[in-house]
Amino acid sequence: MYADLVSQFAKTLASLDAILAKAEAHATVRGFPVDNFVGMRLAPDMLPFWRQVTIACDAAKAGAAAWAQVDAPKFEDNETTVAELRARIAKTIAFLDSIPADAYAKTQNDTIVKIAFPPGKAMFARDAALSRSVPNFFFHATTAYAILRGGGVPIGKMDFLGELKLFDQ
Repeated sequence: MYADLVSQFAKTLASLDAILAKAEAHATVRGFPVDNFVGMRLAPDMLPFWRQVTIACDAAKAGAAAWAQVDAPKFEDNETTVAELRARIAKTIAFLDSIPADAYAKTQNDTIVKIAFPPGKAMFARDAALSRSVPNFFFHATTAYAILRGGGVPIGKMDFLGELKLFDQ
C-alpha cells in the first residue's frame, strides 16, 4: 500500500508541475509575469500559492520517508518564483523515486512512524497514511490547483488527475 501511495504522490506532483507549465503559458499569452501567482490566496486567511506547493511537497516526502523508515531531505522553503517551485517539485519527485518500492515492505499498518508536525509525535503507519499524509497532501495540491484556476489559468480536472491508465473492456 505505501509504495502505491508514494507513486500517486509523484504522479500528482507531476500533474502540478504540468499545471504550472500551463500557468507560465497563460501568463505569457496574457502579458503578465507568471510570478504574480506566487503570492495569490483563495482567501485572506489562507496560505499563499507558494506555500500550498511547498507543503504538498513536504507532505509527500515526509510520508514516503516515514513509511520507508528513511530520513527526508530538508528543503529551505524560500521559493519566490514559479521556476523555483517547479524545481522544488522536481526535487521532491526525485526523492520519492530514489526510494525503492521494497523499502516500504517492512512497514506494516501497525508500524509506529514519526510525523513531522507536531514535533515529537508518532502514529501508526496506516493512520498516518489515511488520516494525515494523504488528506494533507491532496488538500494542499488541490488548493494550489484552485488558486491557479481562480487566477484564470485554463485548467480542468483532467489536468489535476493527469494521465489515466485506461483500457478497453
